[in-house]
Amino acid sequence: MVAQFVNYGTDPASLKWKQVRTNHYKLIYPDGNDSIAYNYARFLETVYPYETKTIGHAIKRHFPVILHPGNMLSNGMVAYAPRRMEMLSTPSPTLYGQRWDRQLVIHESRHVLQTDKLMQGVFRPFYYLFGEQVSGISSFAVPSWFFEGDAVATETAMSKSGRGRLPEFHMPFRAQMIGGRFFSFDKWYMGSYKDYTSSFYGLGYHMTSYARYAYGEDVWDKVTYRFPRRFFSVPPFSNALKHYTGSNTSRLFKDTYTFLNKEWTRQDSLYYRSGFEEMRQVLSPEPKLYTSYRYPVAIDKETILALKSGLQDINALVQIRDGNERRLTYLGSINGRLIYSQNKVYWTEYVYGLRWTHRNYSVLKCFDMQTGKTNVLTEDDRLLAPALDPAGKKMAVSRPNTDGHNEVLIMTLASGKITAEFDVPENAFVKDMVFTGDNRLAVLVVGDQGTSLLELDCAASRWKELLGPVSVNISSLCWKEGDLYFESGADGTNNIYCMEIASGKLEQITNVRFGAFNPSLSEDGKTLLFADYEPKGYRVASVEIEKLNKIPTDLDNPYRFELAETIASQENFNLDTVELKDIPFDPKPYRKVLNLFGVHSWAPFYYDVMDVVNMSGDDFTSVVKPGAMIISQNALNTMIMQAGWYYDESEHHGKVGLTYMGWLPVIDMTVDYGGKTFDLSWKKDEEGKVYGVYERADRQRIEAEARVYIPFNLTRNYMIRGFQPSVTYFYTNDKYQQYKSGRYGNFQYLLSELRYYNYRAMASRDIYPRLGYQIRLQHLFSPFNTENYGHMYAARLTAYLPGVRINDGLMLRFGYQYQDMDGKALFFPKRLLEEPRGYDYIYQTRQMFSAKADYAFSIFCPDFSIGNLAYLKRFRSNLFYDFTANQINKDQKKWNTYNAVGADFILDCNLFRLNFPVGLGVRITAPLDYGSTQVESLFSMSF
Repeated sequence: MVAQFVNYGTDPASLKWKQVRTNHYKLIYPDGNDSIAYNYARFLETVYPYETKTIGHAIKRHFPVILHPGNMLSNGMVAYAPRRMEMLSTPSPTLYGQRWDRQLVIHESRHVLQTDKLMQGVFRPFYYLFGEQVSGISSFAVPSWFFEGDAVATETAMSKSGRGRLPEFHMPFRAQMIGGRFFSFDKWYMGSYKDYTSSFYGLGYHMTSYARYAYGEDVWDKVTYRFPRRFFSVPPFSNALKHYTGSNTSRLFKDTYTFLNKEWTRQDSLYYRSGFEEMRQVLSPEPKLYTSYRYPVAIDKETILALKSGLQDINALVQIRDGNERRLTYLGSINGRLIYSQNKVYWTEYVYGLRWTHRNYSVLKCFDMQTGKTNVLTEDDRLLAPALDPAGKKMAVSRPNTDGHNEVLIMTLASGKITAEFDVPENAFVKDMVFTGDNRLAVLVVGDQGTSLLELDCAASRWKELLGPVSVNISSLCWKEGDLYFESGADGTNNIYCMEIASGKLEQITNVRFGAFNPSLSEDGKTLLFADYEPKGYRVASVEIEKLNKIPTDLDNPYRFELAETIASQENFNLDTVELKDIPFDPKPYRKVLNLFGVHSWAPFYYDVMDVVNMSGDDFTSVVKPGAMIISQNALNTMIMQAGWYYDESEHHGKVGLTYMGWLPVIDMTVDYGGKTFDLSWKKDEEGKVYGVYERADRQRIEAEARVYIPFNLTRNYMIRGFQPSVTYFYTNDKYQQYKSGRYGNFQYLLSELRYYNYRAMASRDIYPRLGYQIRLQHLFSPFNTENYGHMYAARLTAYLPGVRINDGLMLRFGYQYQDMDGKALFFPKRLLEEPRGYDYIYQTRQMFSAKADYAFSIFCPDFSIGNLAYLKRFRSNLFYDFTANQINKDQKKWNTYNAVGADFILDCNLFRLNFPVGLGVRITAPLDYGSTQVESLFSMSF
């Protein structure tokens, strides 16, 4: 249920915003980005009438679109509740032969129509009861492979490019079908911990486009029309598909890949006839699990550098020599190829912003192989596509600015100063660059007409076209002695091409089986290195240049993918060739204060969204209560609010909770009004002993909490880091009599905390981080109950260490808590340290020490389906030992101890073919000091 309430992050508080309405959309964007917003508005309105054709639906209300130009992580999203489209407008470095804004508009517009169409049939009347959250609930029965596959099919059909025309998009499926072991539908869709399964985008594209090929362009219009009207025909989506095609999901999967296998088999026969297999030599080690070696560069005749990644480990720079590898360092989120010169390796890498989700950077980094240190050469910038001059003294980089302006910069490495800036012709996006001399650059750009190859004479500030616009993908430029090498999928398989700059002669020089990427040459120019794709990942391969069969190539006549051509012919529209017309564009200020609230959902009962997030398997009935509620979230994700009334334990309650994220500190507040209060009074018995008496009062109870914190993100390289100071104020109108003075006061406390964490990024198969720690320091006191309660202090350390096997993990937790009880009457009714497993929490404590050890490990990964009921991905276990020592008062010499051992047995799976991983398990705890063995269920779900 909560998957639909997406918080996509916030922009800097200093930004001012504008808004503009078109016929169907309402665009909201930062001030100073009118040109970007106009392009998006024009593309949205141009494509809108054609998008509705094969989905058979039109939107009734203006759809909000929010642009985030400050985010370097290119992406887009359409959310159900509140309904909106969010666009990260910086183009991707892996962009193919179409402008980023065009591709994003086609893809995300399709999602708008898909989600809006769900509000039909049985779901239409429920909108009046539940609001926009109904769309999210209804989407649970629509598979993610359809949502994303249909959107990819649309972007392919309505352009000259699109992922459906990229050989690398099909490559993992093709490699498994032809050269490996083809997986089941469930494994391709829901993933695996032992095999690489690409993404369900590719699976979805194949199935949705084949359905249009086999059953007509309107097949998904029909299916999405019937699904919400026959929702109770389980499974509704698959049954709706079967009603119109005679094939359910499983049959469509089988038919799709039987069809594609014919095309892939034909391509494979051409590979074997080429004789290329005998020419190449594999240089990287043979892995047991999926592992990739990308961006190979030669150091000398025997030694290669490459970027290694895989299921078992994160990105690492490795050195390969004689088939053996040595890790030099781990890397962060690298976004381009490696450059080697004079014992130094350069690259650009994404870096998170300190506070704001949508202000981050891409910086230039350098690894010194002599010192083993990684240095950041630029700070807080937006640099991509680095190219080093032959002398190793100047670096060219591209900078896509937040206002949409693209430029090429020349910087001196020694000083880091920018010495020249060049505007890119037609403001095209720079995808890659390479020096072709001291002052000449070959620049690969993507513009209105597709991909072009330009030459920049830096001395004369003059641009020249080397290769005209083409729709095929080109990437990974490499230059050697007048020849320019690059990778392209022009012949239906990604291969390496060579262009003689002087004459313009273009030739295909490799003919690999599945895909060749990231070309580079040896120092003497006689050997070509590249990343060669195989079913278990990318291998570093080499081939001697003189042995290559060179085939003249025309990039204007690329390979035709049958499914792509079929669905394109059904649309009769192409955003890359259509004549764009001007549209009215009258932006106005968008006032953040006036748009704090955006009520989007409601319900005739009450549930707390965070309670649902943290819900365990057996407490659903306690989460949902009689009552009513509304949920609000504004367009800029700066304020989220929930308000409602509920009935619990024979008492009426009103509750309001809100989170405000628009300032540097985040503010969380909740107020609950209802129920009865109590008073604590001190009495004396006949012997004069003082004791406390709790008495119910006739006042309505008020419980309020306010928390202020700053989530600083300090993540750098491969280490996830953060610092979060916070202060929490808690208040109730329960009255406590002071022990000495006899005065009454409301119960309140103030909790201050400093939290710092630093741990290694996790690989796909990791259960815990392989290395890292977290420190928490806390102070708690009740400012107006000082006679009853003393100050409480706590310090906690969590440490992560490697296990015996590579993806096992050891987590150690230590805690110390001290409560000042000198002259105080009561122990604080608040937890800082967690209780030992198997025991109740110990509130009576002056000093407490705890130590916990957890060892998590994978047992096996079956990748097995039980029909439509469940897909079993991994069985894992966690062995633990808990120890707690507690001193109740100062005079107690021997502390009470609490020991427990136990084990968790957990199944990671997907239920009912929903693309949300679920953890189902059991915990067995054996207290060693007193009590009996306990068994409890475990449940978790990731969205």
